[in-house]
Amino acid sequence: MMYEKKGRYIVEFQDIPKARQHQIEIDLEERRGSYKEVELGFDEERALNEAKRCLSCRRCLGCALCWAECKPEAIDFEMEDEVFELEADKVIVAPGVERDMERIDGRFGFGSNLNIITDLQLERMLSDTGPSAGLVIRPLDGEIPRSVAWVQSYEAASPQMHRAALCLAVNEARLVRRKIAQAEIQIVGRDMETFVHDHDADLHDAERRQMQEGVVESAESLEDGGVKLTIAGNGTKEEKTFDLVVLMTQPRISWDAQSLGKSLGVTLGYAAFLSGEDGGLLATEKASIQISPIQ
Repeated sequence: MMYEKKGRYIVEFQDIPKARQHQIEIDLEERRGSYKEVELGFDEERALNEAKRCLSCRRCLGCALCWAECKPEAIDFEMEDEVFELEADKVIVAPGVERDMERIDGRFGFGSNLNIITDLQLERMLSDTGPSAGLVIRPLDGEIPRSVAWVQSYEAASPQMHRAALCLAVNEARLVRRKIAQAEIQIVGRDMETFVHDHDADLHDAERRQMQEGVVESAESLEDGGVKLTIAGNGTKEEKTFDLVVLMTQPRISWDAQSLGKSLGVTLGYAAFLSGEDGGLLATEKASIQISPIQ
């Protein structure tokens, strides 16, 4: 179609999914002289790998649905690419943030229980334009949770990264508290004492009580969709059950921003987007290029 021939809307992605899984087939010798089924389908491992694989072909199919749905009529398939050269005394890079799903520890069984979600998924749920129109519900059955736990899902992180993850958890907990006043709320992670000390002026008494120093050793799914957490901390272990578990993930700079940084000749590293103490622009190797931090 025209949209394919133009080539303008075919985007190259860096996260192209793995190749599709193939069904298990019986050997050729076993097929001869028998009426056995040749294709046996997927075993558990292949089925899981295929389910995790993105099915997007990552190409414009020429359906023009984007054009039909764009109310401002901003899409013009006849538009030609143009190259502009601009001179600027200073460039400010706004990197944007992605959440690092690859660092989620396997012991949480993320994906096997719909009531175990990430902080990014909860952020979308909290939005009035999200899938539940701002209503906090359990994805498994649509029920309003009576207890919610935020837990550290990564083994270790830099202090800045860990602080950023905890800040998001506290802010989300505040929003959930406004929506579900009677809900039990708990935030479990490492270095809580340091975090509370550094942010004492910003935390309320209720929020301090919600924060628990500990490591989640296991997450067991219950028949009613709840999750039983085994929490180790201060030399003891305890089991707690929650209706909804939110996995705190590490923020990271987006791949697009890293690519932009390379084209500008600067390095946007692991924690390049994190704000300094004064919240001002962050410096790079080039004085004329700075980074707009994430507050």
